[in-house]
Amino acid sequence: GDLDDVELIQDVEAAFGIRLADDEIERCSTVGQLFELIEARLPQMTSGHSCATAMCFYRLRRALQPHSAIALKPKTSISALSAVPVRKLHQIIETECGLRPPPQQITLWGCLALLLVVTFPFGLFAVGMPWWIALPSAALGIGLYRLAPIQLPGEVETFGDLVKIVSSRSIGALAGQGARLGPKEAWQAFTDVLSDHTQLSKDRILAETLLLAPK
Repeated sequence: GDLDDVELIQDVEAAFGIRLADDEIERCSTVGQLFELIEARLPQMTSGHSCATAMCFYRLRRALQPHSAIALKPKTSISALSAVPVRKLHQIIETECGLRPPPQQITLWGCLALLLVVTFPFGLFAVGMPWWIALPSAALGIGLYRLAPIQLPGEVETFGDLVKIVSSRSIGALAGQGARLGPKEAWQAFTDVLSDHTQLSKDRILAETLLLAPK
């Protein structure tokens, strides 16, 4: 299918703060059918009258403004927060704002570290090193990976872009705090989350887009 990632389901559940039954998911073959499962739960969810994006904007601005030399506005370049490492930015969004940060994007150094985790021990085995030296060498790659910087998704060019992604990924929590969450808002957040798991552009994610449910 066009969307067939187990992590996709987990991401959707986390965004809306719900749990979907495995047998329900297995019966879904399209994006629209998966959305119907979510929409069926909307009447039971707290839905207020505030705009989720606006709520998210003020919360992020309050937490991140001290780290920027200029006023944070929707069109402010994300470079205004360049002094904040992305891992620290994620931590602030999670702990201080109580929201879900954007998905992590591994840098080239992170990819090389992951490769080292697999290849370095086998390389040492190949040259005759004992296992008690070869296996612990994987810890070196794991340590380098944890130290490697991560980056924001390429589409995050402004503070407003960051707000929009965080808002969609936290829509369930925001709804529980008074944000509107009708079918329109739910579909918007739903397709935003799906777009992180496919090469399809968001405007090409339709109700009939194929979805291979995890087995």
